Amino acid sequence: MKRFSLKYTLLTYRLDQLWFPLAFWAFFVILTLLLSNEEQNFDIARGYIGVAVPLIGGIMAAYAILDDPAIELRFATPIRAAQILFERISLIFFIQAVSALAFIVFALLIGVDFYPLGDSLNLHLSWLVPTVVMIALGTFGAILGAQTMIGSFLVGLVWIIEIIIRDAMTFNNWKYAYIFMGILNPEHPDLVSNQIALFVTSAAFLFFTWLLLHRQERYI
Repeated sequence: MKRFSLKYTLLTYRLDQLWFPLAFWAFFVILTLLLSNEEQNFDIARGYIGVAVPLIGGIMAAYAILDDPAIELRFATPIRAAQILFERISLIFFIQAVSALAFIVFALLIGVDFYPLGDSLNLHLSWLVPTVVMIALGTFGAILGAQTMIGSFLVGLVWIIEIIIRDAMTFNNWKYAYIFMGILNPEHPDLVSNQIALFVTSAAFLFFTWLLLHRQERYI
């Protein structure tokens, strides 16, 4: 079982976690094609890769581990908590990364200019950083509360709050917790510090998730 746990993950992967991001991708593609305004197309493109992709990734991550119908048998096998965590969230990140990169390619083909987001590195960090944060947050919330709904609720709550008060998030110490700075405020002078802080926070979420996964009786 240890050797074939990745195969098990693929075999038990729920199809709704595949068509869900695909449906969002198709919706934004259609929306972009219906518009001919260059500025609107840019706003839609950055909204998808930097705001929608992280939200979808976070919600999917909340259901990644505890939604396994055979979770009791899964925990009974000699598989490390870190391996279970890695297998589940890496697959979700891969799907979201493919979605973001595919949309970027599509947007470039129809003439969308991502110049306001900076160079190629900054462009990819603008969706990668919030996606990693949301995936870590969704996983942590679900494992901490021992319920998938708690993880998805936490992701949605943080997402809504930061979108609503995004201007206020750019000041004082809040700027280090501003998940969408790279996509909505790419010119901010503290962007690099913000991204480093978010990566560290994500690592902390995953570390505590790993610790909590050792108490497997909470999830059976």
